[in-house]
Amino acid sequence: MAALWLRRSAAFKKQEMGGLVYSGKFEEHINELYSPENISKTAKKFKEYEKKNGPYAFGKFTKFLVPKKENWADESGSTAGHDRWEKHSGAIPKAIRDKITEVIATNLRSPNPMPLVLKVGENVDGTHDLKVRIFAHNGHMHIGLHMLCPNSSLK
Repeated sequence: MAALWLRRSAAFKKQEMGGLVYSGKFEEHINELYSPENISKTAKKFKEYEKKNGPYAFGKFTKFLVPKKENWADESGSTAGHDRWEKHSGAIPKAIRDKITEVIATNLRSPNPMPLVLKVGENVDGTHDLKVRIFAHNGHMHIGLHMLCPNSSLK
C-alpha cells in the first residue's frame, strides 16, 4: 500500500480553496466519472482532451469533464465552485498540483486505468495537504486522493 503526505507551510493560510466548496455533489459526480463502471470512458475522454489541448496539468481537465454548472454543487447546493475553479485550483501549492497531475495523468494514460476516489475536506490548520493511497474495494484496486484544504474556521 502506497501513501504520500505532502504538507505545506503556514504561508499558504490565506489561500481560498475551502474543502466544503468541492465536497457534496461535485465530489459525488467526480467519483461517479472515475468509478469502476466509468473509468474507461473517462480515460478515453482524457486522451481526447490531451490530443486537442496538449499535456494535462491539474485543474485543466475538470471543467471539460464536468461542464454543467449544476454538477458543481457543494453540500449547501451552491455552484460557486464552478466559477472559482481556476482561482481555487491555482491557489493549491505547486507541489500538490504537480502530484495530482502525476497521479491522474499516469493513471488515465495507462492501458488499464484504476478507479479513483476523491475526498475533499478541510485540514486542521491553514494549509493544504494531499494523501494518495492505493486500496482494494469491492474487487477493484482504487487510487484514493484525499485533498485537505485550509481550515475555513481559522480565518
